[in-house]
Amino acid sequence: MIERFKYFLERQFVKGAHYQLLMVAALIGLISIIGGILVLPTGEPLNDLGESVWWAFLRLSDPGYLGDDEGAWRRIISTIITVAGYVVFLGALVAIITTWLHGKMRNLEQGLTPVTAENHILVLGWTNRTIPIAGELFQSTTRLRRFLRRVGIRNLQLIILADDVTPDRLQELKDDELIGKRAHDIILRSGTPLDSEHLQRVDSSRASAIIIPSHSTGPQDLINADVETIKTLLSLNEHSDVEKGVPLPYVVAEIQDERKRRAAHRAYSGPIEVVASDSLISRLIAQNVRHSKLSEVYNELLSRNVNNNLFVREHDSATGKTLGELDQSFPNAIILGIMREEKNDFVPYLNVQADFEVKQDDRLVFLTRSFQDTEVQEPISDLSIDIPEKRNSIDQKKETTTKKILILGWNHRVPALINELGTYNEETYDVDIVSVIPADTRNKAMNLFGDLSSTVTCNQIESDFVNETELRRVNPANYDNIILINSERLENEEADARSIVDYILLEEILQEEESNPSILLELSDPNNQNLMARYDNEVIISPMILSHLLAQVALRRELHTIYNELFTVGGAEIIFRDPEEYEIESGPLTFANLKKIAASHGETALGIYSANSMQENDTSLKLNPDRNQQLNIKSQNTRLVVLTTY
Repeated sequence: MIERFKYFLERQFVKGAHYQLLMVAALIGLISIIGGILVLPTGEPLNDLGESVWWAFLRLSDPGYLGDDEGAWRRIISTIITVAGYVVFLGALVAIITTWLHGKMRNLEQGLTPVTAENHILVLGWTNRTIPIAGELFQSTTRLRRFLRRVGIRNLQLIILADDVTPDRLQELKDDELIGKRAHDIILRSGTPLDSEHLQRVDSSRASAIIIPSHSTGPQDLINADVETIKTLLSLNEHSDVEKGVPLPYVVAEIQDERKRRAAHRAYSGPIEVVASDSLISRLIAQNVRHSKLSEVYNELLSRNVNNNLFVREHDSATGKTLGELDQSFPNAIILGIMREEKNDFVPYLNVQADFEVKQDDRLVFLTRSFQDTEVQEPISDLSIDIPEKRNSIDQKKETTTKKILILGWNHRVPALINELGTYNEETYDVDIVSVIPADTRNKAMNLFGDLSSTVTCNQIESDFVNETELRRVNPANYDNIILINSERLENEEADARSIVDYILLEEILQEEESNPSILLELSDPNNQNLMARYDNEVIISPMILSHLLAQVALRRELHTIYNELFTVGGAEIIFRDPEEYEIESGPLTFANLKKIAASHGETALGIYSANSMQENDTSLKLNPDRNQQLNIKSQNTRLVVLTTY
């Protein structure tokens, strides 16, 4: 019976504050009845049971009555009841109410209550991309203002659906330099995008844009990130069908494997842009292998510390004019081409001839520092681009030797990188991949991705290259390019720490061998880039690049097509040119003249890169400089940044 009674009490107390209060009230009533029965024999004024119970309840609830009692027995009972009142009546009630309030506050902090919003921006998932995405949105003031104007609201409403909402995550938002105090403007809600009820919690059907960042998955995970992303798209599709007449919101989804892009499009019926992250990062790394130091150009175009960025804008006054005629109206911007809508899709025409005519509804593509520079200004005739009588295209150099590449580390993007190298049919690569992961596991992943191109040979080496002895055995001095891949088996900070230590060991070995291969370092945390500032290396911050792209495509959909054009083999591509290829001699040259020279060869000049400018305390990369600025061209140390077409 005692055990049953204990079990009964336990089941009542776990049901919540209401049942706990009822149990305490029952206990108070029981104590009052027992006290009333015990004091009843003392006589006046307690002549009946009701008066005695009321007397006991008053002492139980208020200790001030204790001094009014006379008689030893009555005072003993009164003292016991009063002490019980402190324990039960006050202690239990305070404990229950405090626990209830704490639970309610915790529920509010966890973000379990639904929001009522409209035309908000929704980020589904908490990954290493989430905070940078929020920072990019807050930083893109002009583009964000135009986006808010299009959707019909004044202020940004940003909602993040995370697996768990804790004070630590709110503090992470506050600590970000681009968010800071605006972290209080971000609404956090707990849940998973796979659950339709959780999607209703963040009012996904009325969002103006939804961003789905991908998260890292390990080899032990049975469900990878792409499967969850496609399932999320299906959930959004089903959830939005509940509210009839409401159009599906615009979605920007990150897919790691580009081969699942079509599946993602089929899973969602509304407007959607699918960013294939593995292919994007692999293309950037591959192009950097082909053109050393090109990562600095990408970091400027695809990072939160924006100097120059891409803008798309429609100008009615541009209709019927050529790009050469329009160039003089935008002295602080570089016109890369136009964006044209064809068959309900955006098609970019980049690095086109100066006599290319702009049609109605075409949108100009600019490289510039701010949106204000895309405003039409007074024409400056001496800065216009002359249309050359003959376009002297530069013959592309064909690789006559095999380039040796050493990849230190392994993650799921390596097969995509090897596949990307194979798309350059006129170039051959000999790739050695060093990792502690078994070679059979890596070969299996490579085989699942597809057959290797005949221009790429791949060799798997099992070794822990963090060990200096093991690294020396690889003989890194014999390679043309070395790529340090960020491990996905470790947390961001741990993976970056390992990569940085690897680089320091590698640099020491290369100095002894007096070898100078090009080294590219992939990191996850942008704060760690400062640690590598004094070293001669190139750094790609993968999460920052992807976050920038996801945020900017959410605000301006056409940008995705432009980035795909720039980073895909064939078509328009950013490269380095030696001044000799333009027959430019060493000496000063204005950027306006450089643009004309590049245009005469069928290319678009973007800026210059000086290899020794860091010794002069100057920035090594100058994109979109002032057109009248004198650029110091040194044939051996200067390369021209141009947009060409393959």
